Amino acid sequence: MPPKPLPPIPEAPRIFGWQHLVYLAVYIALAVGALVFIALKVKKEKTTDIIVKSVGGVLLASIIWNRITLIEYYNSVWGLIPNTVCGTTSLIFGISALFLKRDNIVFHFCVYTAFWGGIVATVYPTFIGQADYFLYQPTISGMIHHGISVFLSVLMVMKGYVKLSLKKFYAFPLGYCFLLVYGIFLLDFSNGNITEAMYIFAPLIPGTFLTWYVVDPFLILSNLGLLALWEKILKPKLELKKQQPPEAEI
Repeated sequence: MPPKPLPPIPEAPRIFGWQHLVYLAVYIALAVGALVFIALKVKKEKTTDIIVKSVGGVLLASIIWNRITLIEYYNSVWGLIPNTVCGTTSLIFGISALFLKRDNIVFHFCVYTAFWGGIVATVYPTFIGQADYFLYQPTISGMIHHGISVFLSVLMVMKGYVKLSLKKFYAFPLGYCFLLVYGIFLLDFSNGNITEAMYIFAPLIPGTFLTWYVVDPFLILSNLGLLALWEKILKPKLELKKQQPPEAEI
């Protein structure tokens, strides 16, 4: 008798493959649904504080989970130490959400970095090919902590937990300077066990020109421009419109 044919090899996860697209659909539905519910139903500041701290705790747990799984992936305890912009930001963001008060200056770094970094990593996760299945723990935990960081940043701004302002925008570029110094420290301190840190010597997307000295200034200037547009033009117009009395009915 001829040997039975082997079962087909499952399709490895890839960017915009069916597994990634299913994850995106589920994530967007859950995140948007939760944000709409909170916007409509949560009115008290105390309740908002509880929600923010709860999401911060989940974010902290997810990044710890991610780093623990990376010990096995890298076959080294050095995998426990966050060595990327998003990983380090998620750790700082989670701890800060748990223990710091509203509108702390640290949040004025975290919300920008977590939002844009999380969006890019969720839509274009270059690490998605770590294994031949999507639910591989380093992969799925990485997707989850990026997604939660985006959710938390939107939640904080939406509920006024963080009030974005030009006066506090300095925290964003200052935070990036801290990440670069931290990355250089990791490269030196690890004695070669960490070969990439904060993308100092590697592009954010392999094979492209998107290095940190291209992306970081662009992000800083673009966010500064959007914030200035909001604070100097759009916000005053909205406040003026609210102050105008309603038109009398004829």
